[in-house]
Amino acid sequence: MHFAVQKDVLVKALKDVTAALATRVVQPILSNVLIQSIDEATIKFHGTDLDLTIETKTSAVVYTPGSITLPGKKLLEIVSKLPNDLVSFQVNKETFETSVTCKRSKFSITGLPADDFPKTNEQRAKEGVLMPADVLKRSITQTAFAAAGFDASSILGGVYLVIDDGNFECTATDGSRLAHRFEKLNVAVAAAAKVEGDSTAEGEAKSATALLDKPTGLKAIIPAKACGEIVKVIDNQDGNKEVRMGVINGQITFETESHFLSTRLISGDYPRYQELFPKDFNYLATFKRDELMQAIDRVAIMSDDRTHLVKLHFEAENVQISANTPDVGKAQEEVSITYEGDSLDVAVNVRYLTDVLQRLNVDEIKLEMTGALKPLIIKGFGDESYKYLLMPVQAK
Repeated sequence: MHFAVQKDVLVKALKDVTAALATRVVQPILSNVLIQSIDEATIKFHGTDLDLTIETKTSAVVYTPGSITLPGKKLLEIVSKLPNDLVSFQVNKETFETSVTCKRSKFSITGLPADDFPKTNEQRAKEGVLMPADVLKRSITQTAFAAAGFDASSILGGVYLVIDDGNFECTATDGSRLAHRFEKLNVAVAAAAKVEGDSTAEGEAKSATALLDKPTGLKAIIPAKACGEIVKVIDNQDGNKEVRMGVINGQITFETESHFLSTRLISGDYPRYQELFPKDFNYLATFKRDELMQAIDRVAIMSDDRTHLVKLHFEAENVQISANTPDVGKAQEEVSITYEGDSLDVAVNVRYLTDVLQRLNVDEIKLEMTGALKPLIIKGFGDESYKYLLMPVQAK
């Protein structure tokens, strides 16, 4: 195998696929990326940890077709330091030693045969749902951060996607907070090409994706880690700004013109989160997002490192934000608001509050409350498509 790729193109591709490599390597091959020639002008890079798989295709000059696997992170480290020029790869098909050259730099790196690489993507969903890339990105960005980070395999460690009757919902919770986004879609069901080299794939794909025959049937819990990579794929894609989603054999796939990502689904029933949102509220505060965020950021300096607690005292036209750490000090700041209701004192984890304020791209925020220890609901002013539920904490 002999091919050459421009350095900046190569770095981008390797960054994409090495994100899927195993952090704890059980099989040496899982620390490698698979590199395959597609045609005389295209190379495909492929990384996986068996749960998450990422592929990307790049332009290249292919002199001799073939395939090889090379240590992904080491290769990325090498290529990142090369001059900004054409990087040439030449593989010894007997020893799998690979020569990497760029201008006057030359490296030799030991690979493993491509046949040893896991066959993770032989089947693709025969049918899927086409979704605008910006809608998917916005929904994931505004929800995935609320998933439980301590247990990636649990239901709360995932993001719940639902497509039902042309509606798209994205939800995540860790038990203390919940983020939910709703989008109205013009859902299209797209047909994929038959999988080559697998006579059973078509029938299995039909069975696995029967729920996608109508825009009323996708429900999936996706690991939060994979959601971050989905956003990167959207950001890095070329050409058409649509993402094709499909489900097959316990995996959900996301495909663009230049990238393919698949990840295992988390099994189980997602909590009935709709019942957690209060139907009515007794207190309503409206404030400028940037003003509140900056004030909270300053006051949070004096919050306890263990509890991250800040207190909010609401009255007439102001909210008083305060934090106190014994033997260290305290802070207090007032922010002007529009307020409806009697005075109210609420204590929250400041990290959970700043997390959502940073992700809402609106000028004004609404805070709906029913009591000091009842769920707080945060929304963008005039926007009912996004809701963030935050549980207060008992302040001493």
